[in-house]
Amino acid sequence: MAKNTFREPERIPKQKKQRRRLKLASWLNDFIGLDRLFGEDNAWPIRHIDRILWITFLLIVYIGLNHNAERLVRRIQRTKTQVDELRSQYTVLNADFMKSGKQSEITKRVAGLGLSDSQTPPHKIVVKSDEH
Repeated sequence: MAKNTFREPERIPKQKKQRRRLKLASWLNDFIGLDRLFGEDNAWPIRHIDRILWITFLLIVYIGLNHNAERLVRRIQRTKTQVDELRSQYTVLNADFMKSGKQSEITKRVAGLGLSDSQTPPHKIVVKSDEH
């Protein structure tokens, strides 16, 4: 009888993956000449230009949102100030209106017309039902 053994897999040497050349990186390298800027042997910025541009875009969006939030906070503060001013104006006008409706204030205003309060108390008029 044969003995069971594990078969050793054949070792295939791994081939290095060829990095695909990014169109954007090659275009920028051709247009701007980044290899001259960073040197022929230092290709790190050229290889990672897509990530650098993505982070730059995210930073611009972040800065824009931050400016928008600050503008919104300033607008809210300005509106709160206006609401407080209008509330105080309402309180003053409401107090003046309530004061002007009092009998003593009305008497002062109509005194110039020659009108005055009656000094005798009012009396009750009684009408009998058969007189009606």
